[in-house]
Amino acid sequence: MLFQVAPHAVPVILAALAEDLPPFVRGHLLTTLWQLVTGESHLSESEAGEPELEEECCAAAREGIWLLYREAVSGDTETALDILEFVDPDTDRFEAFRSATAARAGKRLPRE
Repeated sequence: MLFQVAPHAVPVILAALAEDLPPFVRGHLLTTLWQLVTGESHLSESEAGEPELEEECCAAAREGIWLLYREAVSGDTETALDILEFVDPDTDRFEAFRSATAARAGKRLPRE
């Protein structure tokens, strides 16, 4: 459940991800970012006129989209791709990147 502060946390997380961090810290930050972009506004926030905090979080994450693509190549690929799936409005770019990442890792993607 997202509260009013959630969209403001996204740029802080992105700024931290730009730094050299221990893998467990990076993983925790990515997981938190994933929770922010996939969450939903708490009922109290919806009642207070903030029904779309998750979209605000996605919009804030789009500001660091290239950082997330870099993370998908050199860090926690799966979590970064999970985040990008929600935040990248360019689905063709995302699918091409996802396919290239899977091919690079020697994985086969399921057919749709």
